[in-house]
Amino acid sequence: MKKIFSLLSLAIAINSIISINANAQNQCTYRAVRSGAFSSASTWDSSCGGVPTSGTNAIIIINGFNVSFDTNYQVAKNGSISVLNGGSLVGGADLALGDGTGAQASTQLTIAPGSTVRVAQLTIDKATVTVNNPLNASTSTTLATDCNLVLKNSNITDNSRVIINGNIDVTAGGANNTLCGTGSVRITGCVFGGNGAVNKLATNCAASLVTTVCAQRTTTGCPGPIAGANANEQACDALVNVCPAPLPVELAVFSAMATAKKQVALHWVTASEKNSRSFVVERSLDGKTFRDFATVEAAGNKQSQTIYDFTDEQPLPGLSYYRLRQVDFDGSVNYSGMRTVKMGGASGESLAVYPGSTARQWVVLSTLPAEALVAPATVQVFDALGRLQRTTLVADGSQSGRWSLDLGPLPTGVYIVRLVTIAGTFSQRIAQ
Repeated sequence: MKKIFSLLSLAIAINSIISINANAQNQCTYRAVRSGAFSSASTWDSSCGGVPTSGTNAIIIINGFNVSFDTNYQVAKNGSISVLNGGSLVGGADLALGDGTGAQASTQLTIAPGSTVRVAQLTIDKATVTVNNPLNASTSTTLATDCNLVLKNSNITDNSRVIINGNIDVTAGGANNTLCGTGSVRITGCVFGGNGAVNKLATNCAASLVTTVCAQRTTTGCPGPIAGANANEQACDALVNVCPAPLPVELAVFSAMATAKKQVALHWVTASEKNSRSFVVERSLDGKTFRDFATVEAAGNKQSQTIYDFTDEQPLPGLSYYRLRQVDFDGSVNYSGMRTVKMGGASGESLAVYPGSTARQWVVLSTLPAEALVAPATVQVFDALGRLQRTTLVADGSQSGRWSLDLGPLPTGVYIVRLVTIAGTFSQRIAQ
């Protein structure tokens, strides 16, 4: 009999191992390979093919791309979504994390520094969410909803910011949820779940790691509690702070990425706007001196999401910096954080040297952007032995990047004209 039980135990163990291996083999990983729609197969690279299937344990990785969340999706037990390297998952669909089974740690949503997730409604049931601390003061990591955040059984670590344009509802979960970290939560509506709901969220937090929660306590148009009459409810949880006045423009997403066409795609999303006239796109080669590059008309006054896209068709060579200057109707301004983009270096075609209108006079012309030609941009002339020559150079006041070069005092021979800029050094050989 003992031998029979041993064989039975062994069979059960083998079946368990086979089942685990089968689940591991059946788990699909989807990596975004370009910005695009969540429901588009061209957005993803996966051996499983197609698009992530709702209700499965798929692993989804969005690394630096902007994915439009255009279809409702549920992450089942052992599944995960990771948004990394300034990427975003933004759209008007509902996201459900967890299916009520397994451990909280089994199902994950991770938002890396500088990245953004924004969905219509977010429901968390047996899952863990991590909103990572931004790398510096000019960046932020954001989790946002256009409606409610419904918490049934969750573990949320917020070390940056969470924006709920609806209500937080812990009616069905209560003490099964934690919301900890060093970040902040801003709620347009209320916290449902009976007075003390916020304390329930903070039950398992260290005192120094309790997220700051505030509510505007306004009508949002989102549904109320998902269950129960909440007899102890008093419009909002009594322990929730009242939010300070919102900023004129609440910038939820701002990204800048190089494209396959050697352009830079700028993408930003506002959660709301008040008296907002325009966005001025600024760019820089050194992250210190910025120049106005383009102006995009803003929405003015709007309490819902607005999406903006702009393409820099002639970006700066090498490493460059972008930021937004938001301008109100009264003239006041606010700045976004900086975003960096690295393009290929400028080509030799960035410099042209050709004969001028008189003998021994040459024209030096650069097609580099004005930002690359600020001081200390210089033009130098070397002889065939590499010796620097004394010449007369006159800048064309009517055209940036154009100079008149006088080689009259120099003997006939071969010379190298060199343009030295913040974007690099460019040379052309001439003979006179």
